[in-house]
Amino acid sequence: MRSTVYVKGPLPMADVNSPRVQNSRPFSGYEFMLAMRYLMTKRRHGGVTLISVISFVGIMLAVTALIAVMSVMNGFRSELLSRLLGAQAHVYVVPVERDNDTTHALTDQIRQIPGVNQAGPVVLGQALASSGRLGVGVQVIGVRPEDLSDYAIINSEEHSGGAGFSQGNADEFGTGHNGGNVILIGQGIASHLGVRAGDEITLLSPNGSVTPMGTVPRRKAYTVGGVITFGVLDLDRIMIFMPFEQAQIFFNGAPGGDYIEVRVDNPANPDAQIQAIRDMTAPGTQVFDWRTQNRQFWQALQIERTMMRILLSIIVAIAAMNIISGLVMLVKNKTRDIAILRTMGASQGAIMRVFLISGAAIGVLGTLAGIILGILFVIFVGPIQDFASWIAGGDVFDPSVYNLYRLPAKMDWTEVLYVSLFGFIAALLATLPPAWRASRLDPVEALRYE
Repeated sequence: MRSTVYVKGPLPMADVNSPRVQNSRPFSGYEFMLAMRYLMTKRRHGGVTLISVISFVGIMLAVTALIAVMSVMNGFRSELLSRLLGAQAHVYVVPVERDNDTTHALTDQIRQIPGVNQAGPVVLGQALASSGRLGVGVQVIGVRPEDLSDYAIINSEEHSGGAGFSQGNADEFGTGHNGGNVILIGQGIASHLGVRAGDEITLLSPNGSVTPMGTVPRRKAYTVGGVITFGVLDLDRIMIFMPFEQAQIFFNGAPGGDYIEVRVDNPANPDAQIQAIRDMTAPGTQVFDWRTQNRQFWQALQIERTMMRILLSIIVAIAAMNIISGLVMLVKNKTRDIAILRTMGASQGAIMRVFLISGAAIGVLGTLAGIILGILFVIFVGPIQDFASWIAGGDVFDPSVYNLYRLPAKMDWTEVLYVSLFGFIAALLATLPPAWRASRLDPVEALRYE
């Protein structure tokens, strides 16, 4: 038998001015409270919690991968550029007239330009280096001793795979008649020829003496004063430093050298110094920087960095998409709660913000955890590489393949900021569809069968 309850008097009307009925300000405390309670659901809604955990772990690993890969790429870029530019010029100046007086006068003027820390003439030549039965093609750079002392590669104190002298020194470089017979060679040349500091090697140049029978190649023995590790195998295998006066004689070079090399304080952006040099030189003078000299290498670095950032950002976005499935299930399980909140006076915006906060919390926490793991990876990249080599039973970073002796990693805080913003925005955008669906839920339909 159905019972009926009679109420004496009129039904109490809700006070529209009551704080319980009025809409609270956006992102108020109760909205955060509901969002956190929905994230920590009971056991019977464990599927939602599991999906939330999977979303959190996915975003965390994706952000970690993005930071780690971009840091390693930044490390590669920084190491390669620092070692390449440690032995090579930042700016090249090829005067129209390359006599001795003009070259030295222009060199003195270039040194006065703000941001320039070294400038000097250079002789460049190709030769065949031999020792006994072994030979190898080399690139010889003739440089003045006072200019050589300003090279970062010469001042470096690193050894054992780093940049610097692995044997000998430059104390005797440039001493003696016409610059002397002491040269500095790369580690790869020394290993190939089987020589050490103090040994002799023979250089053979095709630019020899002109005779009635034709050009006779010039051949001369030199003493190895020091062996330099450039840190880049390609340079180790070909680079030889020779005193400037000796190189002029050996290669029949111009009195003022082949070009003037310039080193600046900020090699990544030498445009100001290039413009100043062009303003002071005669028309026809060639002025270009290392980016032009290594155009393909520089463009490859830029394109690779951009494409890798895009690809890894897509991975972060895919990981953020997992939030949608978790929130869809959460909205479905909380349909009755949403309807009750709506009948109690909660606005559509409040409901939407509750679920936005839930999804954004997963994204923010996952991104923060990923950033922490990424920073730890950069800090401990050395032990991680050693552990990976121990697990693999061999060197996982072969210098003969990668042209570097150690896996580099350099943290770029601009990249970290980009990752943080992208991870948060991706998570926020992923929460919009289910949050919008929850806000549009009709409470009458939701409670019809309750």
